[in-house]
Amino acid sequence: MNSNDKQLKREWKLEQNRLASAAFPMPDTLLESLFNTVGARVGDSGCDHTLRFTERWIGEHGQSASSVLDWLKGQGGLCDCEVVANVADHWEQNR
Repeated sequence: MNSNDKQLKREWKLEQNRLASAAFPMPDTLLESLFNTVGARVGDSGCDHTLRFTERWIGEHGQSASSVLDWLKGQGGLCDCEVVANVADHWEQNR
């Protein structure tokens, strides 16, 4: 791979990160709170393969359930443990 190809790849990755970040349904501080809270609850109680902890956090923080849940599911967050494992990783890589 020549230097021009490497530069194009870097630029493409930066653009992909920017697009992913722009799609976040709420600010980073709230996403961090969501992931920390849901992670702690899953750690304490385990995952029952629902989004009960995630939905509870969304309601407690007055967020739009449909937009947040759609985004989480689109990133592989189909239950609480997947929100913590898959979506938190996606957020960390793109914030």
